[in-house]
Amino acid sequence: MPFPRSRWLTPDRGSRRRNAFNQLVAVAAVFGVGAGGWGLWLEARDQFDRSASRDRIAKACAGLVDPDQVLDLNGGTTRVRAGSEEDDSMGVLGTASLSTRCQIYRIGKPGTTYGHFLLSVWSNPSDDFAQLVSGWDDPFGLLGGAPNADITREAEQTAPYPIGDGRLGVYYGNAAVVKAECADGAGGVTSVNTMTVAKYSEDAPVTDADRRTLAGLARAAAVRAAKKLGCKAVLPALPAELPTPSAKLVNAKSAGGTCGWYAGYIAAKGRRRLPDRALATPAAHAQQESCLLGVSNKEVRRMWPGPGKDEVHADSLDDVLRVAPFWLRTESYFGDEAREVATEHFGRDQVALSPGTAGYDRDDNVWWASSTCAGQPAVHTLSIDYPYNKVVQKRLRTLFKAYVTDVAARRDCTGLKFPAAATFQPSKT
Repeated sequence: MPFPRSRWLTPDRGSRRRNAFNQLVAVAAVFGVGAGGWGLWLEARDQFDRSASRDRIAKACAGLVDPDQVLDLNGGTTRVRAGSEEDDSMGVLGTASLSTRCQIYRIGKPGTTYGHFLLSVWSNPSDDFAQLVSGWDDPFGLLGGAPNADITREAEQTAPYPIGDGRLGVYYGNAAVVKAECADGAGGVTSVNTMTVAKYSEDAPVTDADRRTLAGLARAAAVRAAKKLGCKAVLPALPAELPTPSAKLVNAKSAGGTCGWYAGYIAAKGRRRLPDRALATPAAHAQQESCLLGVSNKEVRRMWPGPGKDEVHADSLDDVLRVAPFWLRTESYFGDEAREVATEHFGRDQVALSPGTAGYDRDDNVWWASSTCAGQPAVHTLSIDYPYNKVVQKRLRTLFKAYVTDVAARRDCTGLKFPAAATFQPSKT
């Protein structure tokens, strides 16, 4: 059955409005030139540009977002274009299971466009939006970094902050992700997800006001997409405020939230070669959470040359400080996200880390455990970079258990499955 057409796409009424508006613009132009009212003409032209841009946004994004809110991002603009129909325009949502997006570009000087806004929509189950974990990840954005920089002082991206208590979704420095859980799972769809991204973040800072707008746009899109796809969902309200997310790591001793377990662990067990920095978010009920831990340059120098050749092979202190910082990360995924966790190594297919299983992916330096949290499947992971895994591998088993135990207590988890002790033994190769 076809879905109701958006009011932004209604042809007859829209065309009548545009014709009337065009006539008004023509009259304003004649009056402006004749009376010397250049400002009046510019204002009329901006209104015409904004009206056309609103139509472009509505059409490209299938009526899922408020065009005016999109235009007001990054200080506001009146002229935008949508991406190509093949790649960046979602058209009409007419299938029960989907993965699609629309991208909006800001028009600058003649012949130039800039990144502005991206909306992605997908339904679960989904292979296109798998939750990938890997010890070969680069959380600190080494490419293009300053020489001799203290790399682990700040991550390239913030961790996922919960929107409110997390049940609505998560947000980052320049993006928001909202989930609409389907009450009946009609057609095999368990949830509809929307992600909004400020694509101008490299050229201009994303403000707190913009982040809240992104979250509001994602929520509205989730409600509308769920309705079009027959997903019966009730979403929590958007909170009044979203705390400013940070990508800066803090002293691990004072870490709280999703890294509070680590502060307690090193207080009880001692730190020695373990990280001295942490990046946490508020602990809540989101579908995902993480704790990034890093070792500062000062601490790497302190422990060097403690690691033996069997632990770091041919890597030197200079290698570690420049391009191979010591870090590890714990992550947990719940519900739909837990069903889509995977590792992906260079030149190899993805390996699913399925709920109800536990193990170790040696190629990606990832251990995983699983449990059931408040009736939903959950997957918990520990990923660590090379060669740091060789330096601290003897402590990783107790470290991972401390993390998973903390999550189990916070999220009402039972039925824990943990990797075999042998998987934490250092390899001879």
